[in-house]
Amino acid sequence: MIVAVLSDTHLEQPDALLAALFERYCLDVDVLLHCGDCVGEETWAFLNAHPHFLAVQGNCDLPPLRGALPMLREVELAGFRIGMGHGWGPRSRVGETVASQFHRVDLVCYGHTHIRDWHQRDDGLWMLNPGSLFWPRSGEAGLARLTLERGRPPEVEWITI
Repeated sequence: MIVAVLSDTHLEQPDALLAALFERYCLDVDVLLHCGDCVGEETWAFLNAHPHFLAVQGNCDLPPLRGALPMLREVELAGFRIGMGHGWGPRSRVGETVASQFHRVDLVCYGHTHIRDWHQRDDGLWMLNPGSLFWPRSGEAGLARLTLERGRPPEVEWITI
């Protein structure tokens, strides 16, 4: 199973670059996840055209997304339990703060920092932050494509814009 993971798009409306990236890297995936700060309802609606789109609320999302999207979400994909949350608090602790909200997950997808992260903690929990699609704070802009196969460790391919 291939899962595209986005975060921190910060667009009130979809633009030509988002449309091109969606068509090239997201349209063919099994599931599309957005880890918050989609920002505008029109951008969310555009991404929601994917048949299996799931999102969580970010701190910059505008009404009506604010309050309509869940703050946290838990899904099972290809035998992996995945926790999703945007994040809050000090940047150095965002991933751990989100992870602390879940009790029995294999992988946590989060955003907020605009910094890519992919690692496995000592307890076996995988942590993924795709960074920001357009506004990285450190490193490169882009998204992650996650390969999930039951019985194998998850794998990430970084898509750099």
